[in-house]
Amino acid sequence: MLKRQFTTSASLLKNVRPAVKVSEKKGPQSVGKNLPFKKSEKAWDKAGESKDEYFRKRFAHIHAKQKSNDTVQRRERFQEQRDDKRREARDHLKTERHNHKNKFYKDVYQSLKPNPLSEYVYGRSPVLAVLQQRKRSFLNKLFVERAPSKDSEIVQIAKNLGVDIVVAKSKHELNLLSNNGVHNGYVLETKPLLPTQVFELGKVQGKSYAIEEDDFGSKSIQTHETSNKNPFGLYLDGITDPHNVGAIIRSAYFLGVDFIVMSDKNSAPLSPVACKTSVGATEFIPIYSVTKPLQFFDKSRSNGWTFVSAATAEHKTDEKIFSTLQSKTVPFNAIHSLLEEGPCILVLGSEGEGIRTTLKLRSDFLVAIESAPGVDLLIDSLNVSVAGALIINKMLNN
Repeated sequence: MLKRQFTTSASLLKNVRPAVKVSEKKGPQSVGKNLPFKKSEKAWDKAGESKDEYFRKRFAHIHAKQKSNDTVQRRERFQEQRDDKRREARDHLKTERHNHKNKFYKDVYQSLKPNPLSEYVYGRSPVLAVLQQRKRSFLNKLFVERAPSKDSEIVQIAKNLGVDIVVAKSKHELNLLSNNGVHNGYVLETKPLLPTQVFELGKVQGKSYAIEEDDFGSKSIQTHETSNKNPFGLYLDGITDPHNVGAIIRSAYFLGVDFIVMSDKNSAPLSPVACKTSVGATEFIPIYSVTKPLQFFDKSRSNGWTFVSAATAEHKTDEKIFSTLQSKTVPFNAIHSLLEEGPCILVLGSEGEGIRTTLKLRSDFLVAIESAPGVDLLIDSLNVSVAGALIINKMLNN
């Protein structure tokens, strides 16, 4: 029987070679030398120069001051970056505060749900005057700061008129409704007070005088009585400050003026601010408006009314106009006699522009209040509400 046999001869082993040349060194061997490698060439090597020579040629000419400027510029650039970061942080904090505050503002306002078509009269006296006189077409809600007591006159009148009483959750709610005005714990939701439009002042018979009013597109004549010797009214031309309007209305009602006429286009409305400043006098004295002041002046004068403008005769551009106005000027102490002779209208204008020249030319007289001797020219006039009160008192009471 044959057997398989394998033999290895020494001559055969000598002819076997390894696939990779093995180093005879002991320890770990690197294969990096067998990998492709590209050595980066230095700039000075590329230029064929030594390192010292390379930098000396290219940077030795830079002045020390320029190096200093580079340092300053870097410092300023970093400072600007730091300032930008601080500014962003402040703006972010401001936005967070605003959003936080606005969240509560919206919550309060949503709880109140104010009506944009309504007006909110604030303050004890104005609210009481609105409830008593009932000149406004609509009375909806009375907001009070705390639970009302049984003897509260305002609350009792409001209940009798069927006005809802709403106790505010906080004083802040009333501050929002009154636009941070002094509300004294009372805010009344109502309709705006709209002056009746008139066309002219009619003839006077004794203590009775007629006013031609606009009655929903048609003309109607209403007769009124005066407690003065002759009827006496005010005309407000271009007074846009509601505080001045309110102060004038308060003085006029207190001193005994019969009525007030306002220009429809360039006068402040009878807003809650004007009502508050007047302490509610807007609800007691008759207030009218005109759309065509020049026609109102002409027609009323033809019916026997005398117009007195509280203004000086000064006119810087036209000497003829100045001469005409100068001839109309009367002394302050003589104006009482004007009301003694017949019905009068006192015209008051804004502190800045004053009465329009066209209205002064249509006035019968001009009157001005002179300052005391030695008063500095910086204080060259009075507030229109103060001047108006002095002239009203002088015309009514000599």
